[in-house]
Amino acid sequence: MNLKGQERVKEVLERIQGRDRVPNALLFFGPPGVGKTVASLDFARGILCLSSLPWGCGECASCRHMDRITKTILSEEWDEISLYQEEEGKRVFLYLMGDHPDFVFVPPHGSSVKIDQIRAVREFAYSKPALSKRKVVVIDRSDLMTRESSNALLKVLEEPPAGTHFILVAETKENLPPTVVSRTQQVEFPPLDRETFTQLVDDPDLYEISGGSVTVAKLIKERSDVLNLVDEFLSFDPLKVYDTAKKLEDTDSKGRDLFFFLLEDRVYRMFREGKLSYDDLEVVMRRIAEIREGLPKGIRVDLALYTLYTLMEVRYHELHKG
Repeated sequence: MNLKGQERVKEVLERIQGRDRVPNALLFFGPPGVGKTVASLDFARGILCLSSLPWGCGECASCRHMDRITKTILSEEWDEISLYQEEEGKRVFLYLMGDHPDFVFVPPHGSSVKIDQIRAVREFAYSKPALSKRKVVVIDRSDLMTRESSNALLKVLEEPPAGTHFILVAETKENLPPTVVSRTQQVEFPPLDRETFTQLVDDPDLYEISGGSVTVAKLIKERSDVLNLVDEFLSFDPLKVYDTAKKLEDTDSKGRDLFFFLLEDRVYRMFREGKLSYDDLEVVMRRIAEIREGLPKGIRVDLALYTLYTLMEVRYHELHKG
C-alpha cells in the first residue's frame, strides 16, 4: 500500500471493500497533498484484484499491472500510458491507461477535465471487463470538470453500468454539482498529522504554512520565488504590486495556486495577530476564493490581483497596525 497516515480513512475504505457490494461511485475529497490520489489508486487495486483482497494481493496479474501504472502515475511520467484520439485533425488527450485493460485514470487536461475525456470514459464504462471481474475509473481533480463534463458524467452515474466503479478525487466537493455529489459515497481526507507529514517531507517547519499538505510543502521548497511574490504583494508598495501582478500572470498554474494558498495563510495570520478585523477577513478571503475559483477558467491574473490590492489597500493601516 502506498497511502501513508490517514488511519481513519483506511479503516473506512477497508469496511467498504469488505462489503459484498462496493458503491458504483465514491468521492474522495480534502485538501491537496493528503493522500487522496494515492488512496484512489490503492483502492482501485483492491477492487480489481483477482483474489478480491482489500488493497489487493500484490501477486496476481491485475495487481502487478496496477503496481506498474500506479508508479508511473505518481511519478507523473505519463507519456507511455497516455491515450489520445484524432478528432477533426486534432490530437485529443483522453486519459491514462497503461497495460491494465480494466482501469483508466483521468487527470485534468490543461486547466479542466474536458467533455471529450468524459465521453471516452463513458464508452469504457459500458464495455465488459477483460482481466478483472470489474472496472475502475479514477477522475483526478474532478472538481475541475466543466459543466458539460459534469452533465455527461451525471448521465452515467444515474444509470451506472454493472461492474464499473468511479472514484472521483476532489479538493472540495462544493465545486462539484450537488447532483453528482449525491450519487457518490463520500470519504473525507483530513490534513496529515505532524508525524506523518515530517516522515514524508522531512521539514517540520513547513507543517503549519502548508496546512499539512505534502504537495504544497514540496512546492514551497521548490518555488521560493512564489514566497517572494507574496512578500512583495503584502508590502502594499504600488510598484512592487504591479511587478508582482505581471510576474504572476506569466507563471505556471502551480505557481499561481501556491501564491494564493500562501496568501490565504498570511491573511489568516494577520487576523490571528489582531491586525485584521473579522469583517475585513471575510471580505478579503471571499475575494481570494473567487480568484482561485476563476483561475481554471482563464481569468486575467494580473487584473484580479490588482482588484485584490485595491480592496486590501483600503485596509492598509489596519493590516499593519502594531
